[in-house]
Amino acid sequence: MKYYKKNFTIFLRYPIFSSGFIIIISLLGLFAPLIAPYDPYVADTRARLQMPGVVSGKYNIQNYDLIKSDDQINQKPRWQQLLETQDPNIEKIILSKGSKSTIEFKLGPNSNFVDVNRNGNYLDEIKFDEFSNCLGLSQNECPRPNIEYIKIYKKENTGYIDFVAKEDIIDNQNDIISLDLRVIREDSKKWSWWPSGLYILGTDTIGRDYFSRLIYGARWNLTLMLLTGISGSLIGSGLGILAGWYAFKPNYKWMIDEIIQRVVDITSVIPILLIAIMTTLILGNKIWVFALILILFTWQNFVRIIRAKTLSLRTTDYINSAIVSGASSFRIFTKHILPAHINDILVIATFNCSLIISLEAVLCFFEIAIPRHWTAWGNIIKLSVEYWDWGWWDGSYPYRYQTYIPVTLVILVVFSLNFLGDWFRDKLDPKLRQLE
Repeated sequence: MKYYKKNFTIFLRYPIFSSGFIIIISLLGLFAPLIAPYDPYVADTRARLQMPGVVSGKYNIQNYDLIKSDDQINQKPRWQQLLETQDPNIEKIILSKGSKSTIEFKLGPNSNFVDVNRNGNYLDEIKFDEFSNCLGLSQNECPRPNIEYIKIYKKENTGYIDFVAKEDIIDNQNDIISLDLRVIREDSKKWSWWPSGLYILGTDTIGRDYFSRLIYGARWNLTLMLLTGISGSLIGSGLGILAGWYAFKPNYKWMIDEIIQRVVDITSVIPILLIAIMTTLILGNKIWVFALILILFTWQNFVRIIRAKTLSLRTTDYINSAIVSGASSFRIFTKHILPAHINDILVIATFNCSLIISLEAVLCFFEIAIPRHWTAWGNIIKLSVEYWDWGWWDGSYPYRYQTYIPVTLVILVVFSLNFLGDWFRDKLDPKLRQLE
């Protein structure tokens, strides 16, 4: 009992879950090009909105004329019309019964074979396409050659199907065949070892791998969070120290504090969404525009808190001793005042980082400042919500998990950062540390 109690206490005292989750997400984002099996921006248009698992797109699309008019029923097949117009004296080319031959067809650079029904046999994925047979020249059935498939394989960008003729096949009579090659698909995977057609979390509405987009989304979100969070921390902390140091000082030095405070007041009263909309309309959807918006949103929290603490620090004995000894303002800032603010900076920074993640999702949802094709989690949420109500009438729509997953990731990142901020505050504050 004591063992479990001790472990439970350690789990509560230290942010094991929070730090572990942030580390895992960071590693996934850092090594996204190595982990993601597909390019997140390349779509397989024949595998749109598929459930997790092995997906196969049809090589040809089957269509059938279910209702035929009298004219269509009585019409001679096109192949028969062409046969009647030919010179009967011309010798027909015949592939005799029992002969072996090969069907050759071109493949795209990313085409691969996929065993859809997973029985280890590719040949049963070759289906005769009734409608497309005879090149669609007739509404009636065309003669279907009786052949047996032996082997299917590929060499570079060419596919081959070996077959045996089970009857005499005559040129322009029963030698035309249209196949629905379900076994072949255009695959956008990056790694040759990855099973062809396997999407472990399915695909979105245009055929992009959902798992790869989530991983690259972590890379994009965390990189932006760190860059804007660090920039906002440096700007806000520096201005806060300057404002607190020069506040109420003579010889017009107090104006430095007044200018900084008025800028903070002005930027604080303007809603961030309004700033984002105006900036996007003027400068467009660009990455540096979005980063600038986030920096403007995050630096204000530092100024007021750092300024207030600097006002109390500058009257302490060790600061006065440094001034009397002739230390420059820069040395006092870096050696005495800044170290005293590390606790506050870390707490505010983690809080601001969680706000950045949330703000990114909100701006993506309203399509502000962020291009729609980027792999940000907010964009993934926005795209999935657009088809949220598909199948609402029977309640069987299976793709709503594509909204749940990124929303859950955003919530977990925000909670983890806030828990880490609280832990930093408790561990770095001497007064709170003494209470333990």
